[in-house]
Amino acid sequence: MKIKYRFNNEYSVEDVIFDGLNGREYVTSTKDALNVMKIENPAVDFTEDVKAGHYDDLTDEEYQQVLDMIKCISKLWRCPGEPEETASRHDMNILSLLANAIEMIGRQDVQLRRYRKRVQ
Repeated sequence: MKIKYRFNNEYSVEDVIFDGLNGREYVTSTKDALNVMKIENPAVDFTEDVKAGHYDDLTDEEYQQVLDMIKCISKLWRCPGEPEETASRHDMNILSLLANAIEMIGRQDVQLRRYRKRVQ
């Protein structure tokens, strides 16, 4: 399954949808379902799009913003406990991605609260 999205004017991701299941997948267990419901890392398509020249019209600053967003999202495709320098995985099941997203939101919330205390 692939994740599809678009970048808004601030190069943040929006209009996220998932594409690839047709409703005819045969599963007999939760484990089968999780294997069917793996989502490809968006860095895979991004890399192909860059090679195909889809981002050639961006300035260096705009391209860096897009790249930073893809790198941030791609962090979700790591197993818990793996160091940051570990390459992200090609695909991952939805429950693992959800767990990673919840952890990332928690870490970012802590950072945001610390930042707010400093600027007050």
